Amino acid sequence: MLEITGNIFDFNSWLHKPMTPEIALCVTTNGVVKANGQAVMGAGIAKAFTLVYPQLPTILGRKLAHSGNRVHYLLTDGDVHIMSFPSKHHWRDSSDLALIENSAKTLAELAVIRPDCTFVLTEPGCGLGGLSWSVVRSSIATILPDNCWVVSIPN
Repeated sequence: MLEITGNIFDFNSWLHKPMTPEIALCVTTNGVVKANGQAVMGAGIAKAFTLVYPQLPTILGRKLAHSGNRVHYLLTDGDVHIMSFPSKHHWRDSSDLALIENSAKTLAELAVIRPDCTFVLTEPGCGLGGLSWSVVRSSIATILPDNCWVVSIPN
């Protein structure tokens, strides 16, 4: 796992540049589907992703209803893939460290299968999820391989 600073949507803001031809941006999510079939993505980084990719709540809602709250491939935009990274069960709850660890294990499996892709996510569970990055880092640093990057906003 590599830690970088910058804006997850602005590759030019990253100190390090991926050496892989493809990038997968991972959006931290919860497992709630609204009555209209859309995933709840109304705050934090999930909301930021929906502003860039407005179709995400519908796509993720279908995936959650079919396969549950786990890592899902959502869409591809050029050379950028978008994936979910569950950090909460319900949007109003705090993030769940065990769920983050399970998501990290799944992401690690995908990263090993796809060494030609750099997987990038924000500090999972550390915004609206309420967890400390030092606690989350110690739980996932040994799980995620080198082609998984965690981007944080510069101070």
